Amino acid sequence: MKRRFYCLFAFMLTATLFLSLTGCKKEPEINSNGALWTDESVPSIKETYKDIFDSFGIACEYTPWNHSAELASASVREGLKKHADSITMGNEFKPDYLFALSWGQQKPSISSTQFTASNGKTIDVPVLNGFTQMDNILKACKDSGLIMRGHVLVWHSQTPEAFFTENYDPSKSLVDKETMTARQEWYIKTVLEHVAEWEKNNNDGKHIIWAWDVVNEAMADDAGQSYSGSSQNWLRGSTNGTKNKTPAKGGSRWYQIYGNEEYIINAFRFANAYAPADVKLCYNDYNEYMDYSGGWKTSAILHIANEIRNGEAKTINGNSIKPRIDVIGMQSHVGPSWPGVSGYESALKRYLAAGYDVHVTEFDISAKSQSEAARVYKEYFNMLKKYGKRYSGAHKITNVTVWGISSQDSWISNNGTQYPLLFDRSGSNYYTNASFDAVITAGD
Repeated sequence: MKRRFYCLFAFMLTATLFLSLTGCKKEPEINSNGALWTDESVPSIKETYKDIFDSFGIACEYTPWNHSAELASASVREGLKKHADSITMGNEFKPDYLFALSWGQQKPSISSTQFTASNGKTIDVPVLNGFTQMDNILKACKDSGLIMRGHVLVWHSQTPEAFFTENYDPSKSLVDKETMTARQEWYIKTVLEHVAEWEKNNNDGKHIIWAWDVVNEAMADDAGQSYSGSSQNWLRGSTNGTKNKTPAKGGSRWYQIYGNEEYIINAFRFANAYAPADVKLCYNDYNEYMDYSGGWKTSAILHIANEIRNGEAKTINGNSIKPRIDVIGMQSHVGPSWPGVSGYESALKRYLAAGYDVHVTEFDISAKSQSEAARVYKEYFNMLKKYGKRYSGAHKITNVTVWGISSQDSWISNNGTQYPLLFDRSGSNYYTNASFDAVITAGD
């Protein structure tokens, strides 16, 4: 059953990409009974859940490739502001967008300055061309009164190949781990300090970015086949399904350079050194509820979270710094029957009991009809709200973010057979659908 899920997931994603690129994508039908999402009669999601979760979020793009602007549009910002406190950029804060290499460019330009890392390694550093777009996004958030989860600092995917290779040349060999550690520190420091400087100069020092996904998807889907508390065979890149593969095929250059979890722990140490102390640091993964026979990803994620939390202090930028992890991010790409509400809830309770707050970071539903999607949304939100502010445990769900605005623009919309999100888009207008109604009902 699990293998069939992976194959179906891979087929669905491949088909989605093909249909999108060839212009043949068929969009889900618009709910004819929906109301304009900014209409005064439409209840606000964030207001509905303000006494349940600390914040409610919606993922978006600044300027999507396939239709008119989202966050860049004043009218869309009005809808986001009405329904969400927090947003997540679906793409624009990922490493490849911040490197912002021009079309077909493989090797970044090199800065005239060098960086001496805390491990003593002095390196040349590339130019990050994406800060102009980052600043536009930060300004759009400020203008709309929105805050943001930063997504993502360290990821095997959507990171230029050149970041891992000698002389930043993708035709050359991978660098050694001391060089990569210096590059990782430089990148995290540069991004976090740029944000802090923007907030200082443009927002009176108040945070636009209140949380960061520091590391994303570092656990392998087939981790549990040989997982144990002392085994290294749970990291992406170490398993039969990921070993020696390119990132595009599920492998990890990070693991290929380090051969262990050192880069993950380093990332949370660097983030703790350079992020404000009140910004939440998160480990984020998908299939995070997949735990059968004592193994698989739930156990692997808890293992790495504890490794981070118990990591040793090292001198970073002249200060003794331990790794810091505050939150486990449950992406939550679910279906009508898998993993099932009870299976999801079981994993969620393990994270909370282990001493971690949880962010539901990328919630959506693969459903073949709007009515089915609405039913599943109501079931999950009825469950999720039990672990919000009213939960008696010390740790709680503090944020729920749905992964996109409209079903027509979701990454999992495929030939009109998926109804994953809470709104429908027709042209530049957004309308509520039955899933939106179900979420509002669950929050009442």
